[in-house]
Amino acid sequence: MLNILIFASDAKALSSLNSIIQEASSQGNRVFAMISQHSQLSLPIQDKQNFKILCNVDRSKHLYSNSLGEWLPFTPDWVVVNRERWLPENDIIREFKYDFGCKVALVEPNSQMLTHPENILDALSRNKFQDMIDVNFDHSTWIKKVRESTGIQANLQVVGNPKYDINTTVDDSTLNDLKKIYQIDPNKKTVLLFSIISSARENIKEVYKDMIMKHPDYQFFYKPYPGEPFGSKFEKDYHPHFFLPNCVPILQENHIWGMFQLCDMHVGILGSINHATLLYDKEYIDLSKELGVRERYLDISPIFTEGVGIEQDKSMWKRALNLKNDSELRDIFTKDKMKLGKSHNEVVWAKLDSYIDDSSDKNKQDLLKLFDDYNDGKASKRIVNYLKENV
Repeated sequence: MLNILIFASDAKALSSLNSIIQEASSQGNRVFAMISQHSQLSLPIQDKQNFKILCNVDRSKHLYSNSLGEWLPFTPDWVVVNRERWLPENDIIREFKYDFGCKVALVEPNSQMLTHPENILDALSRNKFQDMIDVNFDHSTWIKKVRESTGIQANLQVVGNPKYDINTTVDDSTLNDLKKIYQIDPNKKTVLLFSIISSARENIKEVYKDMIMKHPDYQFFYKPYPGEPFGSKFEKDYHPHFFLPNCVPILQENHIWGMFQLCDMHVGILGSINHATLLYDKEYIDLSKELGVRERYLDISPIFTEGVGIEQDKSMWKRALNLKNDSELRDIFTKDKMKLGKSHNEVVWAKLDSYIDDSSDKNKQDLLKLFDDYNDGKASKRIVNYLKENV
């Protein structure tokens, strides 16, 4: 029997960890989970009112955590989180790793199937924290291969994606509530538009505006990137008015699972989010060709220019990687690394095209395999079994 601490700072994190909480408890382990279901990130001390404690043992005062501001009924064997670089998780990991001698498991939140310059920089910046992480649970053999090719040095173990163990099962009551909240008309086609936060953002916004204008008989909904509506970078797109007329943004992260199911068509550029598209067997329109995204996917020039894309912040990257100048930043993108990234990306685009041209079960399964080796709803079971075998 293990002692397991699980921490989720927002609804996105919880979506990766809720099945692990359930599975760890069902296997008879002692579990203390501190979770927030808010769409905005919450801090355990300052935003304590946003958190719930889920604990399956008597909450005796055994161990006090300064980073959590809570007494735990045990000293954890394992701490499970879904990110390592940012607060509050970084403080929590440091305390439990170095002060209490716990092992730390990280559940990778994103399906990094494609290589992008931002992924390469992200991998290098994450390496500074990997000595605190005992295991990184990844989704597929393909994603592990791509992640390692970008330079991350981590103990990546392929278990599948626990986000899709239980979240895709949405009860009828919740679906009916969402129909009322979003005023879904059963006589209209419903379309779910996926946000992107790269340098292609402005182009896709124009495509979405045109699509909405051409289809006044459809209902359109917009899935923001987690945290997007609440940060200063994209504030003008949401306040004082949402930038897409006749389209409703889904601002509550926990609403997205039902909206995946309720919307007839999904539209965007291939990414982590489309795992749900495939599992729900939804009609999918991919805009990567139309917007010329594929040809520019490995273009490093946006990093060195001002813009709204997540990668367009060279000062931040130089600070994160302790680089002195632009030349050192540019040198990271070696010819061999970019060539390998291009070959990996071509595999993904080819499988996507095969599926779009012929959405047969074989082509669908080929694409799904990139996202998850198993797609069997048992990732959390494999995670808990690994924790038990490697205590």
